[in-house]
Amino acid sequence: MYRLVPQYGELLMLAAGTGLAPMLPILQSVTDNAEDETFITLVSCFKTFEGIYMKTFLQEQARFWNVRTFFVLSQENSLEQLPWSYRDRTHFGRLDRDLLEELVGSCRRKPFALVCGSAEFTKDVAGYLLHAGLAEDSYFLF
Repeated sequence: MYRLVPQYGELLMLAAGTGLAPMLPILQSVTDNAEDETFITLVSCFKTFEGIYMKTFLQEQARFWNVRTFFVLSQENSLEQLPWSYRDRTHFGRLDRDLLEELVGSCRRKPFALVCGSAEFTKDVAGYLLHAGLAEDSYFLF
């Protein structure tokens, strides 16, 4: 099904809202294959904690040794209102240049980014990726 280009060892998935949908089968294909050593960092952007799609599935996937999940919530501002298991993986506000640069820097291997969301989100994130040092052939915009 899905094979990562060998020069990349990590997928950085950046999704806003329903942009999460195309990321899920790719994520599952990696975690279903015990021989696939691709690291995945999934960043899901939603307005509120309650609005996060597929919470149970994402929690299950985050238990794999090669998967990290982060959430960016634009209309929340209090960690105390979140379940403890989400607190260290949640950022408030919008996905911006500084946060994306931090996420790219935290990747364990050279990342290939997949971006899916609104046209504005996709355009903004493409610019942030370039600023973070990824070349245009190091990401795919859905």
